[in-house]
Amino acid sequence: NDSLFLSKLEVMDYSLLVGFDEERSEIVVGIIDFIRKFTLDKQLESLVKSTGLMGGGRAAPTILAPNKYRDRFREAMDTYFVMVPDKFSSLEQLAGSMTK
Repeated sequence: NDSLFLSKLEVMDYSLLVGFDEERSEIVVGIIDFIRKFTLDKQLESLVKSTGLMGGGRAAPTILAPNKYRDRFREAMDTYFVMVPDKFSSLEQLAGSMTK
């Protein structure tokens, strides 16, 4: 799983791009964006935004630790994309996607 791999590398701040290749008639998906590590400056920014220090705290912080960023990313994927079974899908995967 790509998001698990990125979180283990302490990487956060990535996005999913979905497109359609008309020539091949297929959907193309990839993780893109400015990928960076959760360094001290990002940890401090997250703290300031989440605690309200120096004017932060108006909304949920957008800078999250890699494991929390991964969880938010996966939750968004479950919300916006429906699993379509294929020959590689197991019954457990299909049952799990129906209960969400």
